[in-house]
Parts: sequence; C-alpha cells; structure tokens
Amino acid sequence: MRRALRCAYALALLATSTAGFAAAMQVQVGGAVTTERTAMLKDHARLSDAALAARPLPTAYMLGAAWLRPSLRESQQRLKAGILFDLTSLQQRAISKDKPELATLAGNLLDWIKPMPVTGRQPALLDPRAVEVDAPENHPLADGDRLYYPLRPDTIRVVGAVRQACSLPLVPLQDARLYLASCPMADQADRDTIYVIEPDGRMFVEDVALWNRTVPKMLAPGALIYVPLSTHAIKPVDPSLNDDLAAFLATQLLPGPGVE
Repeated sequence: MRRALRCAYALALLATSTAGFAAAMQVQVGGAVTTERTAMLKDHARLSDAALAARPLPTAYMLGAAWLRPSLRESQQRLKAGILFDLTSLQQRAISKDKPELATLAGNLLDWIKPMPVTGRQPALLDPRAVEVDAPENHPLADGDRLYYPLRPDTIRVVGAVRQACSLPLVPLQDARLYLASCPMADQADRDTIYVIEPDGRMFVEDVALWNRTVPKMLAPGALIYVPLSTHAIKPVDPSLNDDLAAFLATQLLPGPGVE
C-alpha cells in the first residue's frame, strides 16, 4: 500500500512538472543585451517579463528596440510579395512607355527591397521599467517571439524616389522636410508629401509643399524619410504602392549587434 502511494505521488509530481514545462514559453532576446539567449518565461508572460529578462546594455537604444513576432511574418511576407510584384509591373510599364528614368527608379527600388528580411516587427514600448508600469503597452507574448535592442545611430536616412539614397547627420530639432535639401528628389517623386518612419516602427505622413505644409515635426535618431513616387506614376499599377512600401520599411531593424 505504501509503495503504491509513493508511486502515485511520484507520478503526480511528474505530471505537475511536465505541465509546468509545457506551459512555459521561449522568447529570444538579442542585440545590445547582456547575453543573447533564449529566455524561458512563464505562460501568459508579457512584454515587461521579456524586457526585464533581456537586461539591455546601457548602450542599447530603447526607442529603436523591436518586438518580432512569428505570427506577423505571413502577412508581412504577403505585403513584401505585393510590393515586388508592383515594382516589377511598374518597371515593365515604364519600359513599354519609353520612360527610362522611371524604369531605372523602379528597378533600383526592386533591387533594394528584395533582400530585406521579413521580420514580424510590431511597434511596442520595450524599455523594461517603462513598459512594466504602462499596462496598455504591456502586451502579452507568444512562444517564439523575439526582442531586439539596437545601438543608437546618429543619422537620418532619406530613401525612395530620390536620385540617390542618403544617410545624413542628425540635426537636433530640424524639421523632417529640411533634410530633403541634401538629398534631391527624383523627377518621378511626389513633391507634396513624405513618409516619416520613426525608430520605434511608427509611421506618419508629413505634408511638405508650400500649399499644404503641416506643423514641423522633429525626428529622432535613426528615423527614416521615405520620399514617395508620384501618384501619376503609380496609379496605373497600384495607387497604394507608397503606403505599402512605407509600411514594409517600418518593419525593418536599426543597425546593431547581429544586424548588417
């Protein structure tokens, strides 16, 4: 009888241990952190749990930290595939219409987007202590999620419908549109608006023409300015191409440990 009770107790402990292990989730932490690793977190863990487990270094750039979710990769892969299809169509149409400059621009954008990874990034607050006390930002995690902390850059990048992509020194308090003076637009650019992608992956559109100019917006280190293609150029292919391109660029990571 005593032996049977001991066996039953041992089986109960094993079941409890197995259930606990199955309930745990794995979250990768990398970049400018104390140790790149796979953290084992409790079931129903939230961003603050992973951020605290990451132990970011003092050199980590919190504003550029990224939450990468496998559950978002499929939709972002479709987004990228649509962009590549539209740029290919735009290039072919430009060639057929004898518009070599537009064909070259579309081809350059195509070559630039192709090697970009599908990250699954979702904008989020990832400062360990800040997200811990901010309940609305402290989102639940899923198994396989990843947190990445970059290094702080000191430049602003201007890309898209420009003669050549530019990496410019950050000028404190300078309006986003003023960076365009150092990175001339291509003839096929939309000259009324720009897309600004902040280091945290959030995006906004700024009107920059004299007739529609909005309140100046200052940029954080590492921000990206996407100069859109003109509406006239993309309308026959896909009027939403600029929106899609900006949305995909917002999923990319800032440079840092482990990122080229």
